Amino acid sequence: MSLPRVTEILELVKNGGNAFTTIDFAHHEIHEGESFTASYKADVANGANLDLLIVTPNTDKRIHFTYVIEVELETDGALYENVTATAGTAVAAYNRDRNSANTATLVVTHTPSGITAGTTIIRSGHYGSGKTIGGDDSTVNEIILKKNTKYLLRLTNVISNATNYMSVRLN
Repeated sequence: MSLPRVTEILELVKNGGNAFTTIDFAHHEIHEGESFTASYKADVANGANLDLLIVTPNTDKRIHFTYVIEVELETDGALYENVTATAGTAVAAYNRDRNSANTATLVVTHTPSGITAGTTIIRSGHYGSGKTIGGDDSTVNEIILKKNTKYLLRLTNVISNATNYMSVRLN
């Protein structure tokens, strides 16, 4: 929180002008222009993957990571750490405070190439049919990603002879 904001709050409390208001950290980050979102969706053929390569910056800024996965049919999902891959097509990341000029330092691309999935699986799951949602964007399921590291979020269509609509939102 900036010093002018702290001063403003102290003046309000001292003068009894307003009640003291608090917000959780994730909400605070949005107001500070330090929270970003990116999403990607695709129709995925049977047996095929939707791959998102996530590359964290080599900075001291911690990347607080949550996701939501929405699928139409049965899907296996996994988040791998320390993968080898070449970036694919950029997925746009948007500042959740649309008035902020801050830009994301995390890089997300879809359809990366030369993938060797890491042996460390941070999370995995099997998602059902009927446009079910997996993952969560609450801080209870938040992961702080390791700096200067490549991650692979891989969703695999496990339904034979059917195309599977898949959608991923990263926060």
